[in-house]
Amino acid sequence: MINQLLFVSFLFLTNGVGLFEQYYPLADEIAQSMTLQQKIGQTLQVDITSFNDEQGNTHYEKISQHFLGSILVGGNGCPDGRGNIIASDNCFAATNANWRDVAQRSLKQKVVVNVPGHGETTINLLLGTDAVHGNQHSVGAVLFPHNIGLAASHNVENYIKAAYWTKQSILDCGFNFAFAPTVAVSHNPKWGRFYETQGADPKFIKEIGRAYIKELQDDDGKKIKGVLGSTKHYFGDGATFNGYDEGNCRVENFDVFYNNNVQGYIGALEANSGTIMVSYSAINELPMSISDLINVDLKQNLKFDGFIISDYNAAIKVAYQGLPTTHTKMSIEDAYTKTFNAGMDMQMVDGAVEWYEEVLNNIIAQGRISAERLNDAVKRVLAVKLAMNLIDVPETLAKKHNYTQEKKEEEKVEQKEVSNDSNDAEYYDALRSAKESLVLLKNKQNLLPINKYKITNIILLGERLWSFKGEFKRVFQDFDNIGAQNGGWTIRWQGFNGNEYWSNDLKTSSKASSILDAIKSRFNAANIYYIQYSDPTNLQLINQQRGNFRNDIINNLDQFSRENTLIINTLAENPYAEFMGDIDCEYCKTQEKYGCIYNNWINQYLPDEQPTTLEINIGDYEKQIINIVRQKDVDIPVVTILFSGRPMIISNPLSVSTAFVAAWWPGTAGGEAVVQSLFGEYLFKSQGKLNTLPVPWMRNMYQISNYPIYGNEVPQIDDPLFEEGFGLETRPQNSQ
Repeated sequence: MINQLLFVSFLFLTNGVGLFEQYYPLADEIAQSMTLQQKIGQTLQVDITSFNDEQGNTHYEKISQHFLGSILVGGNGCPDGRGNIIASDNCFAATNANWRDVAQRSLKQKVVVNVPGHGETTINLLLGTDAVHGNQHSVGAVLFPHNIGLAASHNVENYIKAAYWTKQSILDCGFNFAFAPTVAVSHNPKWGRFYETQGADPKFIKEIGRAYIKELQDDDGKKIKGVLGSTKHYFGDGATFNGYDEGNCRVENFDVFYNNNVQGYIGALEANSGTIMVSYSAINELPMSISDLINVDLKQNLKFDGFIISDYNAAIKVAYQGLPTTHTKMSIEDAYTKTFNAGMDMQMVDGAVEWYEEVLNNIIAQGRISAERLNDAVKRVLAVKLAMNLIDVPETLAKKHNYTQEKKEEEKVEQKEVSNDSNDAEYYDALRSAKESLVLLKNKQNLLPINKYKITNIILLGERLWSFKGEFKRVFQDFDNIGAQNGGWTIRWQGFNGNEYWSNDLKTSSKASSILDAIKSRFNAANIYYIQYSDPTNLQLINQQRGNFRNDIINNLDQFSRENTLIINTLAENPYAEFMGDIDCEYCKTQEKYGCIYNNWINQYLPDEQPTTLEINIGDYEKQIINIVRQKDVDIPVVTILFSGRPMIISNPLSVSTAFVAAWWPGTAGGEAVVQSLFGEYLFKSQGKLNTLPVPWMRNMYQISNYPIYGNEVPQIDDPLFEEGFGLETRPQNSQ
């Protein structure tokens, strides 16, 4: 049992009637009037791609046929420009206008309930989408830094701006439900979702949860004017042992564990979070999806009055997956029974709606889920919809419950006028967030800021050769790789390398910039040295052009000196999301691989076998060029920029570098942010805790092995390379 003293500070949550609770009586009367199939449908959120036929046509009518409460766009879903949602091919048609078309087609599908004595009540749809670092499913969108980068800014205002612009873009697409914010506490960088975490300070995370939900939902105490939020993933998802995604939290002292990991939810509840999404993970091998903490903690102690939603196919994972979460498996009937009775109100599923309905009908008929419990789940869903004005209530019923019905234009999603000033404001907010997220880890002899007027030669390095299943694909230059600046959950689930989705009009609308773009805007092209590949997919030609570039550097050595030359070397992780970013999972090292959910067919940028280290090194070719240039002058500076979703093992590049910047995944404005920081147009750590590490930075993999375990104290990384809060500052050049 949770120590009741933990809730003393939350007593304000019990005062008065909650935002959604005020609609319980009306919601309950509607729910009591519904058929069993309508009730089951309202507890479902279904991936819209499951409504596609073999020709790729999306059958929206299935939404109303199954009385669905919500649909979602899965991680890989994109509109095709013809009114359908596809999960294959490219996403170039994923514009706000085409998302609006999808929304309008979806919102035509309604559930009509006949409430005795009052007539027809029409229930509208919740349209859900991921919003990990902005409205990332929309091409041409401005994207903010990922959470771990925002956490390095220690500036709540950056979260508020991210929530504001995410809200505006999602509303412009016609959607009304965002799967954000994540309020996980950072622990082990081996976790593939580390970049979604918010740092190691639970007090700051509480503040973030409150501020983000307040701005995203924009409620006035009666109605939500913005986008419904989903605070996630309840709870402890960032604290799994060894950082395994969907893993198990090892907890010896629950009070310590609880106090350190629940604060973000408390903050979000203070701001009336409409939904909370439950984690796949377990605490001491009890999956959160079937934990009584949902009822006991959230609904009873914290007085949460919205609805609880599962993660994608969570009950199926509880039934069939086992490890890495738990050694226990069960029947699908048992899994759905336990998730519902634990307090799960809405199930997020990939499809197979008829199968789900059959399972639910069977276990309800068997009395395993009571009518009272089902009605409570439906009531909570409907109460949230009433707060969002998504239910058309008959006048007599509205008057009976003193419900104010706001009039909306029927079945029409309005396109918002976006002014140039508004677009500029969004870009500058994202740029400021990116600049404040950068952390300067090394600055030998105060190299930074550099006087750009003294620099006549800039050498850009940082390349990766991509192969899949032994076949060479292409070379990526990370100093000109906007995809690598954005990481996972960008356009699609696993993200993209390269600039394919940030070119031409899409680059203009997003104002995206790579390091190369930002350098070109400041320096004459003749002074910028980098390889301009004629065919980045031809390995023979690549090697030939690398040889030519090396010779060009050798032939120009006389021009290079420590005063006029700068080498910018860029390192980058491949984009990844969720378990595909996990590192060194023990289950992936066995022959049968039971418990290993890594599969590089999901993310073809990654190697066949899951990596076992977070070590990142300067490439052999880059070392060769650096050594050649430094033959002329050993003090020619090298500034290394690291694009990553987490701390890495950086002993090699740190030793070679004169200055080193941890840039995280800074979003579409990341290139401009980095270059401004190098040349003093932005000064590191100009005030407060800006530009400081939100987590400790480990020295080696040993320090994060068998970690974390929650005993009587919050687990810590001993003797890290850089402490939490570390970050060097730069000063104006005339003050050095």
